[in-house]
Amino acid sequence: MHVVCSFSETGSRRSVTDSLSRSHPPKSLSYVTPGAGCTAVIVALVEGRGLAKGEIGMASFDLKRPEVILSQFSDSQTYTQVMMKLQVMQPIEVLMPSTACEAGNMTVLFKMISNMIKTANMVTVHRKYFNEAKGLSYIKELCLLEYRTVELEVSTKYYCLATAAALIKYVEYIQDAVYAPGFLKVTFQGSENTAMIDISTAENLELLSNAHNPASAQSLYGVLNHTKTPSGGVFSRTK
Repeated sequence: MHVVCSFSETGSRRSVTDSLSRSHPPKSLSYVTPGAGCTAVIVALVEGRGLAKGEIGMASFDLKRPEVILSQFSDSQTYTQVMMKLQVMQPIEVLMPSTACEAGNMTVLFKMISNMIKTANMVTVHRKYFNEAKGLSYIKELCLLEYRTVELEVSTKYYCLATAAALIKYVEYIQDAVYAPGFLKVTFQGSENTAMIDISTAENLELLSNAHNPASAQSLYGVLNHTKTPSGGVFSRTK
């Protein structure tokens, strides 16, 4: 499903410092209420243009806990890294600039995500909301004190800052809320010291699920997962 979102810059807003579940989305948007055992992740994505094509900025927000994870990396024409990250996060919505789907002409990345990430609604907003200066301002204002070093890591990373701006604005919009200063945990995850495994290899090696019985715990993840609750299992799987 593809949703076009237009933010409103007017109207009263309230600050929140506790549970997100008390707020509600506007009726014009398709929204999934997070429940036990399911993911509640919203991801914002932007790709560089021209000579920067293939440079990806990504930001994710888990509605179950106040945490923003930022990434920026160079990807191939097959977008292997983007697709692997989305497969792991299993987002309920993927937010991209409206330029990725103008007049029905989808970019390769937009079309690929639409076809392969069946759990997510595709949402587009005006490109102006992907603003790196606003993203850095949000991080300086909203980040918890103990995670403030993230500013140094992302201060020159244009694309992940741009996605942070659009994502935080969008989450505030659907939640009808404004976050209090020093409320969010913000971290940066690079691509260093990681190994990429394609989906078919992961399935053949039974890394996340048993190939013969998906309900079975006989997989690498099942052996290593010692969490006691469904939410804890989802959390450990995204790490």
